[in-house]
Amino acid sequence: MPSGKSIRVATRSSPLSIAQTDETILQLRKALPDHSFEIIALQSEGDKRKSEDLSRLERGVFAKSVELALLDGRADIAVHSAKDVPAEILDDLQIAGYLKRQDPRDVLVHSGNESLRELPKGFRLGTSSQRRACQILRIRPDLKIVPIRGNVDTRISFIGTDEVDGVVLAASGIFRLGLEKQISSYLPTKDCVPDVGQGAILVQCSSGDESLYATLNKALDTKTEIEVTSERAFLSFISASCKSPVAAYSVLDGDVLSMTAMAGLPDGSEYYFVEHSGKSNSPIEAGEELAIKLAKSGAVHLLGKLIV
Repeated sequence: MPSGKSIRVATRSSPLSIAQTDETILQLRKALPDHSFEIIALQSEGDKRKSEDLSRLERGVFAKSVELALLDGRADIAVHSAKDVPAEILDDLQIAGYLKRQDPRDVLVHSGNESLRELPKGFRLGTSSQRRACQILRIRPDLKIVPIRGNVDTRISFIGTDEVDGVVLAASGIFRLGLEKQISSYLPTKDCVPDVGQGAILVQCSSGDESLYATLNKALDTKTEIEVTSERAFLSFISASCKSPVAAYSVLDGDVLSMTAMAGLPDGSEYYFVEHSGKSNSPIEAGEELAIKLAKSGAVHLLGKLIV
């Protein structure tokens, strides 16, 4: 890449997306000190369809407009929340890597400090995530899940209103916006398996720009790349036809990938959970093995067209 070139960075226009992009640029400046960066903030299709149930929107609806900016030459790289990017990306694009993962857990935000198991009966928790609803209601079927959407600040503003008593959010977004004092309690990852890629920032570039890819990949985090690659392989293997709440989470320790996955029904009445160990040098295989193990645990009827 020619020295001094301005690198155009496409991202969503939400406050969290801008914060993630600032974090990405700060990291990339270390590898590209002679370059300037320009942020191109875009409204996603998901942001435009605010009145629609989040569970009815396809995975990728928050990433598409940003990817299109790469494809039509308006941007050189794209920055996403990794959990927003579908398992299968467009042929002309490639994942250059990931920033070091922030805390992947889900958290409760409400006026007190009670944990999930300590909340009073009938407590109203706001979330549009069927994955979160399934796992919370499995543990506390006496709580009420209320669908809400909006930016992190918007969802927090609902607390204590006629709508909800508290909300469930990703810890990573809370931290990146400097709102960590708002956290009431954390949900352990075995109680609430995080979404695929949760807490990680994904960087894309054109599949034809190998020089840029090599520079970006070298500047990004290898451990996170291995972990999220295994999770995305899980998601890809269960196929896009899966409409049930599913999740996978990996932690790399030395050469071992410790993995968990879940599938269930949104009301928590049916729930499957598995653990698996994979190898760091074959994260795609590990993710596929995890998907097969989940299917064989009894969840196959929830996993679309998965063949085991």
